[in-house]
Amino acid sequence: MGLSVTPPSGFRDCLPDSCLRRAGAAAAISKVYRSFGFMPIATPAVESLEVLMGKGAGENEKLIFKILKRGEKLAESLEGGELADLGLRFDLTLPLARFYSRYAGQLPRPFKAFQIGPVWRAERAQKGRYREFYQCDADIIGSESLLCEVEVIHAISSAFLALKIPQPAVIINDRSLLHAVLAQAQVPQEKAGQVCVLLDKLDKVEREEVLAELAPLVGAAPVRTLESALMSDQPDLDRLRAADAAALARLLEIQKTLAGLLEPGCVKISPSLARGLDYYTGTVFEFRLPGLSGSLGGGGRYDRLTEKFGGAPVPACGGSLGFERLMLLLEESSESQAPPGPDACVTVFSKELRSLSIAAARKLRAAGWETDLYAGTGKLKAQFKYADARHAKLAVIIGPEEAAGGQVKVKDLKTGEERLLSLEELRSRAVAGE
Repeated sequence: MGLSVTPPSGFRDCLPDSCLRRAGAAAAISKVYRSFGFMPIATPAVESLEVLMGKGAGENEKLIFKILKRGEKLAESLEGGELADLGLRFDLTLPLARFYSRYAGQLPRPFKAFQIGPVWRAERAQKGRYREFYQCDADIIGSESLLCEVEVIHAISSAFLALKIPQPAVIINDRSLLHAVLAQAQVPQEKAGQVCVLLDKLDKVEREEVLAELAPLVGAAPVRTLESALMSDQPDLDRLRAADAAALARLLEIQKTLAGLLEPGCVKISPSLARGLDYYTGTVFEFRLPGLSGSLGGGGRYDRLTEKFGGAPVPACGGSLGFERLMLLLEESSESQAPPGPDACVTVFSKELRSLSIAAARKLRAAGWETDLYAGTGKLKAQFKYADARHAKLAVIIGPEEAAGGQVKVKDLKTGEERLLSLEELRSRAVAGE
């Protein structure tokens, strides 16, 4: 019996059409981020466990794919001690904080960065959630201005629109405000983190289920206070102002500024929004579509994360777009179509005429056309079938008659129309983008 052809649970193969869709979406997102002044960076897939663990990692510490030590170090550790010293990154923010701490002197301040790449979490796989998935982050480091939140949220919202996804609702909150409400409800400080994790489930499970989990943790009276203060459809602004006036003022200013940039009414304050990661220190936000459980992305302010690397705290704010859920939406869309194929497929009539086909393909590529030179051994009928399977626009044929006349036959694979052209005429069409 042969080896299994199925990838491990939570990991996927991507067929060519899917890869083209993903590459096109990533390119569109990159274009939007760059239009906002964000600069591309790249960080390695592997980080030291010291970077990934501890402050900021939160529940994700339990989900890290750890990498065993190698050689003599592993042999020594087998006698007792930690067997791993590296791990796969579970998000792009901790690596960014390390990156900035190392290169801050070479970077402008504030520094607007974006990064698109895979991350890994050892969690239970389900539809739209994988153990390996891509994140599309936009971050601003080095500024306390609320323009950071506005720019990040506006950029990510614009990326959705560039991909023809309807404007998601933008849900915003402030961790300072949330913790002030928890204090008012007399939730013990040591249990605040657990309460935030439970509140973070509200967009995925029913309210009653969350309340049932909160009751044994903090008691009935605090739960009643939390329900009335945090879970009403319309937040009580006076009550929130009494809890933390400064935090509410920040949220209202962000909401007012975004109101002039996004669709009316799409920015909403939700005092129960927590976000799961421990490194958030202020504003947090998520993007949600009606009828879709969970979020399409989110982020927030993390002003103290660089302290982890021994430096002074640097204000920072960033967000991430949920690329895998986004691709599911695009692929399930009624408007979804197969990605376009090459501009032309150049056939190979015979071994004797092969050099002419190679030369034609080279000239068309140099003129800017995506050109697929048939690399198989089939006859012309099989080559036309191949060109159709590739969704090519044109098939280029150079048979004995065409070669003798210094021409090529060009077949439009959509209409079936054929015409004879000189190679220079076809090259001119390629240059003109026809």
